[in-house]
Amino acid sequence: MRVEIFPLEKIQIDDKEIIFGMNSEQVQELIGIPDRIFKQYGSKSYRHYYFNSELGLDFDENGFLEFIEFLAGNDGSLKPYIYGLSAFEIDADKLIEIITEHDDEIDDSEANCCYSFFNISIGLWRKNDKSKRWDTIGIGTKDYYRYDVI
Repeated sequence: MRVEIFPLEKIQIDDKEIIFGMNSEQVQELIGIPDRIFKQYGSKSYRHYYFNSELGLDFDENGFLEFIEFLAGNDGSLKPYIYGLSAFEIDADKLIEIITEHDDEIDDSEANCCYSFFNISIGLWRKNDKSKRWDTIGIGTKDYYRYDVI
């Protein structure tokens, strides 16, 4: 299965495009009924899990897709590509370097374990900084990772 990430736009799984702004019914027409669904506590937003919970799709309070996350890292069967590189198979530092070429506005307050790229709404996470690869990669709609400090 070929999986590609197109920041701020969509993912493509083989010939199926899952595009930000789709509703859950449109997604289900493409990839079927989710393995499970969780509602966000105290909110009207919810997450659908697919492919043995390797893929999480978050829908906002209006029911539109706003965030996509690959959750299984290099151990999973989904191996997403971004900018022509396998996100879970490439060295973690090299992936940071490549993504930084596309967006140099970064939240690295949890550096080595977590990075958020503000302009292209990409998030990377790994359990510890000893790991040579990322455990998750997420992409969101425009400004998904931006926040106001209170």
